[in-house]
Amino acid sequence: MGYILLIEDNQSNADMVIHILSAAGYEVRHFLKGLDGAKLARQERPDLILMDFNLPDIDGRTLAMVLKKQLGAKAPPIVACTARTSDLEKTLAQQFGCSAFLSKPFSSQDLMKVVERFVPTAQS
Repeated sequence: MGYILLIEDNQSNADMVIHILSAAGYEVRHFLKGLDGAKLARQERPDLILMDFNLPDIDGRTLAMVLKKQLGAKAPPIVACTARTSDLEKTLAQQFGCSAFLSKPFSSQDLMKVVERFVPTAQS
């Protein structure tokens, strides 16, 4: 099963995502701060990164761009999970290296649909 890195500063949101993904069989590591999550991404290379854009220590768009540049061809897909929902934000997320965009609030079905696109479950 897949290994997912979640970078989300809102613990309630993180708990919900962890519950949904763990129930589906994914291994999830969570960090509240972007720079801590980036360090793990460079060390362990998760299969997928779910990242909030409104982080306390670094802008998520900037972090996505830095990770894509540092990890190069081995960079995992990054999914922006953010309350920034405008079409401009979606375009910026793509330009900064995100593979997909998930607008908050999202349903468990929306989350699973995006995650399974990049890291299929055993049932897929």
